[in-house]
Amino acid sequence: MKIAPLVRKFFGRLRFKSKVMAVFMPLLILSLLTLGLLSSHLFSTSLIERTTRNVADESKLILSRTDYLFRSAETASNIMVTDINRLYETQSPGTTPLEKNRFANLMQSRLSIDLSIFREVDAAVFVTRDGTMHASYMTANDESGFADSGMLERVREAGSYGTDQWFPMERRSYLTPDPASPVLTLGKRVIDINSGETLGTLFLLMKEERFSAFLQSSDPAAPKAYYFVDSEMRITAAADKSNLLEEVPPSLRSAIQQNGQQRANSGSDVFSYWEKGNLVTVSRYAPMEWELVNVVSLKLLTADVQENGRLTILVGAMCLIFSWLGANFLSRMVVGPLERLTRAMRQVVRGELNPVTEIKSEDELGTISQAFNFMVRRVRELLEEVTLEQKRKREYELALVSAQIKPHFLYNTLDTIYVLNELDRNDDARDTTKALADFYRTVLSQGRELIILEKEAALTDDYLAIMQIRYPDVFRYELDIPSELSGTPIPKLSLQPLVENAIYHGLKPTGRMGFISIRAEANGDRVRIRVSDNGMGMDEARVRSILTAQSQEEAVSVGTYSVRQRLKLYFGDDYGLKIDSTPGEGTVVELSLPILHTQGDEPHV
Repeated sequence: MKIAPLVRKFFGRLRFKSKVMAVFMPLLILSLLTLGLLSSHLFSTSLIERTTRNVADESKLILSRTDYLFRSAETASNIMVTDINRLYETQSPGTTPLEKNRFANLMQSRLSIDLSIFREVDAAVFVTRDGTMHASYMTANDESGFADSGMLERVREAGSYGTDQWFPMERRSYLTPDPASPVLTLGKRVIDINSGETLGTLFLLMKEERFSAFLQSSDPAAPKAYYFVDSEMRITAAADKSNLLEEVPPSLRSAIQQNGQQRANSGSDVFSYWEKGNLVTVSRYAPMEWELVNVVSLKLLTADVQENGRLTILVGAMCLIFSWLGANFLSRMVVGPLERLTRAMRQVVRGELNPVTEIKSEDELGTISQAFNFMVRRVRELLEEVTLEQKRKREYELALVSAQIKPHFLYNTLDTIYVLNELDRNDDARDTTKALADFYRTVLSQGRELIILEKEAALTDDYLAIMQIRYPDVFRYELDIPSELSGTPIPKLSLQPLVENAIYHGLKPTGRMGFISIRAEANGDRVRIRVSDNGMGMDEARVRSILTAQSQEEAVSVGTYSVRQRLKLYFGDDYGLKIDSTPGEGTVVELSLPILHTQGDEPHV
């Protein structure tokens, strides 16, 4: 009963600084210790759980992309078998050297054309029933080991017509365009659909790089490593090539085998476990009996947590020192200015962005007051700018949507496909249909506005292929995108409008065969893409009007205006378009993009 009055009396005699020290110093020390221990534990647990979930999600994505590669290869094999049958129907191999040479050239051409459609497959080899090999590539390898490899026998023993026989990933000196690169091989018997006789065996080759391209983590700084393990417990694909095609460590082999039953009982294709300071996650790819393995170093993963503990101790010590110093300043006359500043802040919390504090002192409170006034004013300005920017962005998006669909392009292409079928040009009709499907698949791209340069180049290539079939006497084209720049982010449909302008406004009016060139190169911290043609060209006034248009209504070329605005919207005013044109000689349009890092086929700006 008497303790409370004594405590109040004791605190009543203390100065303001001493009261702050007596009350908050023990609380501060205890809070910092508790916070440091709990945050380290919770952060470590949360980080490991989140990493496990992220690895599982990444693994599903990798397996989905891997499954797409296998399905594409099997689809390619079915189409190539059909094409080989057609070639045999129209052109017999013959018996004379000239006839055999002509048939070999036709077969190589047919295989190369099919591979240009199915780009997931790197090479194709057709072995006739008499042992003659026809490859899609110019081979200078020693093919003598093929006869003793047993590959032909395995394909024949695989089953009836239509059965796909997959061979494991391996390096070999035969049946490959590059002996140094491991390849995965698909074998398939080719049967004459009319007589039922065996024409030969088709082999499709996929390089290991096709699979390891998916095995880089989406976070390059994360301590993760992905690799595929086949049924023989060999590393069959990996971003790190040092252990490629070698057996996995015994501990991992044992874990995969022991957890097979556990995985079957749980009904899940993914399981994780701890092994020698690593978090190992294994995902099953059943069609090939492969295991996708991810290894995360827990020591590296939790390095930031340990650093956070040391930082907490340092911050705690600094807080104690500054608390003591701050208690001295708080003993001064600060209550009145603090109350005014608090009232102004409460007005901001209620949504009123017009309060102004009138603290004119030159101390910390005066600085805070000035910063608060500036912050409120700046927030108000930013809100207005964001509202206007969102409105503009919506306008650009609507303009892009209307430009993406391109109904007249779709109708004209469908008419072209109809005419090609009427003329019995079925191969051209099929290629045009495939190009049209690839074009619109990339155009839609699940609503993503930014895609990688490789996909934009493929989209433009599909468009040019269709337009070249429609206008075979108008232009030729060349597309050169270096592989090291293929992952550069670029707004979708940035090249296609420029190519379309080059065809319709640059080349067609000339009445002669023209040429379009699309090239990309790195220049410092930028990527420069040049779209050039040798068509009509433009005078300086028209170029200036294209580059200075400030709205869609003012734009001479809506497509060029959309590309220019979207480049500035996503990358800033330092990037955009530059046009160099000479009447009667041609036009060069240059896009300037920043060099940014991406993962897989999804860019991040």
